[in-house]
Amino acid sequence: MSRFFTSQGPNKLIIFDFDGVLADSFDSFFPLLRDAAKSVGFSLTKKQYRDFFLGNVHQGLRNFIKDNNKYLALLEFRKKNYHKYYKNVSFFPGAARALKEFAKNHILTVASSGKQKDILRLLRKNGADKLFDTVLATTEHTKENMIKKIGAKFTIPPEKTVMIADTVGDIKVAKRMGLKTIAVTWGFHSQKLLQQAKPDRLANNFKMLYKQLKAI
Repeated sequence: MSRFFTSQGPNKLIIFDFDGVLADSFDSFFPLLRDAAKSVGFSLTKKQYRDFFLGNVHQGLRNFIKDNNKYLALLEFRKKNYHKYYKNVSFFPGAARALKEFAKNHILTVASSGKQKDILRLLRKNGADKLFDTVLATTEHTKENMIKKIGAKFTIPPEKTVMIADTVGDIKVAKRMGLKTIAVTWGFHSQKLLQQAKPDRLANNFKMLYKQLKAI
């Protein structure tokens, strides 16, 4: 999708994490990973699952399982059952309306470790698919690599690029890359945890997110 702005260009490039920021998906993802872990002989608590996102989620999961064959079997379970668990995920209330406001002056993109077809389906369902310039969603690349790929597409400097995320791991990655960061408190990690990552701003709702985006 190509969109054009005034001669001054867009205000900011926004990179959204998707799940936990726009999509209310924790109660779908946790059962999926819990059952996947159970299928290879492990029990998984909500806290353990959230802790995966303190750093690289894939490495956290690998460290949890330790056995490579069981790890690969878990990934296969996740792949086969992903849509069954994710199909009832919905947008957080107010997300679609907020995105329409953000898109008026900013370039919107997604960098997610979810599945692209499910993300695109949910964006279309909420009338938001045409608001996004780029949607990257894969488990094959790190969040850092996805951010680099998005950044390479535009001429907007890192200090005019904002990562909006709900996990400590994503905030840390974005900060290392010189991006501005806004942590939202309605997703996978609590405000207390997010504050430890020292994001530039915190938002407790979409109205506050809009204000913080203007101020950052």
